[in-house]
Amino acid sequence: MEKFANYILREKIHETRNSIIYRGNKENETQPLIIKLLKTAYPTPSEIARFKQEYNLVKNLDIQNIIKIFDLVEHDDKYAIIEEDFGGESIKETLKIEKFGLKSFLQISSKVSETLGLIHKNNIIHLDIKPDNILINSEKGEVKITDFGISAILTHVNDELYNPDVIEGTLSYMSPEQTGRMNRGVDYRTDIYSLGATFYEMLTGEVPFKYKDPMELIHSHIARQPLSPSDINSSIPPVLSSIILKMLSKNPEERYQNCLGLMADIDECLNQLNQNGKIDEFPIAAKDVSIRFNIPRSLVDRENERIELMRCFERTCKGLSEMMLVTGQPGIGKSALVNEIYKPIIAKKGYFIFGKYDPFRKDVPYSAIIQSFQGLIRQIISESEDKIKSWRKKLLSALGPNESVE
Repeated sequence: MEKFANYILREKIHETRNSIIYRGNKENETQPLIIKLLKTAYPTPSEIARFKQEYNLVKNLDIQNIIKIFDLVEHDDKYAIIEEDFGGESIKETLKIEKFGLKSFLQISSKVSETLGLIHKNNIIHLDIKPDNILINSEKGEVKITDFGISAILTHVNDELYNPDVIEGTLSYMSPEQTGRMNRGVDYRTDIYSLGATFYEMLTGEVPFKYKDPMELIHSHIARQPLSPSDINSSIPPVLSSIILKMLSKNPEERYQNCLGLMADIDECLNQLNQNGKIDEFPIAAKDVSIRFNIPRSLVDRENERIELMRCFERTCKGLSEMMLVTGQPGIGKSALVNEIYKPIIAKKGYFIFGKYDPFRKDVPYSAIIQSFQGLIRQIISESEDKIKSWRKKLLSALGPNESVE
């Protein structure tokens, strides 16, 4: 029987890229626990920091329907988070066995919406809402959100969060802005989109977009509209489809602005189902009030410049090479203007890279060029294995003896 420090690891229940999760207990105690081990034998400082961040974010949260964290244990240069075990199973695992009935779905989604709303009120974005991270115990009627490993305090410092190290198994539920390919930052409304994708799968048995190619998935999140859930399953009430499609709006301003407002609509559906045996149409989002003042991030008074930039891009798509200079004083929106071509580039399956000379990094030669190509590499390594091999071959051929790419 495996052990970690003074904890007995009885059953391996899940494994991710960075961690292995066991059921177990402390020596000489019977209370069941979840032991989440950092998988890496010699973890990097960033991996350790993420583990500690999860512990520090959640340990003091007084919210009923989140997994409680008891301890962070270090042993032989390895780390583990000790969590409660309430006998729950992930929605992902449940969906492999059975589909959710309408009433069961509404009861679960109401509790999840309320919990996520309270998390947001505590100024935390989860950033990884998906069926794997919502646990249910049907016998006890309990629902809990877990895995705050990439959560963040609400801040625009984390605007570009697209990182292949943290999106494995997550891309199907990731909001357009969280992909890092949109001309806008990430706030708590990214979780509402991800929750919409989760609800979509719970009701239909399918994710909103089904592609194996990461770039196709990203393009779909940014530019394509999912089928209405009621078109996939005619037994789903149209008003419930409208609620989910609103959650999946590309523009955060068009989504629900508060998960508690979302909960109010789900509760209305549940009340109608209990009282009348069916769910009729009603005005959705009537009780949806934003939890904070959000300034829309839209380009203002730059339409002529945007059109000229798009014309240049269209010409290069035909095989031409062009250079365009954008000048102006710092802070007037040059970067926001240039980033407007992000979306059409993704539609053409192209790559958009950028770099900026920071006055505080004058000691780093070619810093903007380095930043640009770091961005390109991040995009490449997020793609399919075949495309990565193709790029590796091209790079090795072009670099020759000057560099080695493993």
